[in-house]
Amino acid sequence: MENLIKPIRVMSSRHSAFYTPLLLAVELGSTDQSFMKSVSEDFECSYTVAENNENVYEKVFNNEIDIAQSSVSGSWNNKYSKDIVHFGEINKMDGFHLVERSDVESQEAFSQDAFNWELLNEKEVLLDHSAQPLNMFKYACLKKNIDFDKLKIIDAGSPEEMVKSFREGNGDLIHLQAPQSVDLTYDLYDEKGINIVRPKVGKIIEQIGKIIGPLSFSTLICKREYLETREYHKFIEIFHTTKLFAQTQDPSKISEIIFEFFPDTDVEALEKTISIYQKLNCWNGEVNISEDHYDTTLEVFRNNGVEGIFPFSEIVHHH
Repeated sequence: MENLIKPIRVMSSRHSAFYTPLLLAVELGSTDQSFMKSVSEDFECSYTVAENNENVYEKVFNNEIDIAQSSVSGSWNNKYSKDIVHFGEINKMDGFHLVERSDVESQEAFSQDAFNWELLNEKEVLLDHSAQPLNMFKYACLKKNIDFDKLKIIDAGSPEEMVKSFREGNGDLIHLQAPQSVDLTYDLYDEKGINIVRPKVGKIIEQIGKIIGPLSFSTLICKREYLETREYHKFIEIFHTTKLFAQTQDPSKISEIIFEFFPDTDVEALEKTISIYQKLNCWNGEVNISEDHYDTTLEVFRNNGVEGIFPFSEIVHHH
């Protein structure tokens, strides 16, 4: 009995298909999935999403959860960082989109034209004000020679509140992760597929990740002492496999597996989401966090005033 692997408690700081490699691992640990039975034996995993400003670092520190989705930037100037380590990279690109309001019935989900960032000076933008998305957007503006401080920015609250506000007619552009960004570009029909219950209202005109390039965007954290457990080593084995699966398998196959996580998303929109992130190469590459990616993320935050010394070797663990 001593050799049994204990159930692994996972918490995500934000729920999105952007974290598909993690969701695939969770799915393997919570159901009898046939897509990877060979590696999922003795693997059990639960999944929750942080709510009401829950601090995933505090949750990990207090042993309320074992592993959390976060970002290396979350450990800078964080009182829990001495006891917590980043051990895996989920995404190496920013996964946020700019969606433009559009009433064209025949529109494509994606604009075929290159976005002129100068147009931001004339638009109202519903912007995600969480620390990392906001800092990344500001950095993209810098790269495009746009003065962020002169833009008409709207803070509508959470992503759900942002979408609600945008659908009510506020703002010209909205800044979201997928599938929420893609949802805005698809009509959602009723169960019979006859009546539209949620109409499309826009099209994706830009991917922030394409502007900034590779960096350490979202990661996995645990307590340092957890690195010595059988559970950690089993999770890493699973995550290596699911990250490769997410990048290489057909989007329709992946969306079928994780669809239960997104009950309010059209199945085609979820497939499109997976395809977008695969083409962006979000999940391509090592599970280990590279120092180059780490340094680029630090550069983004330095540009926005973050001060302090944050050695890579003290923040990141390589397995």
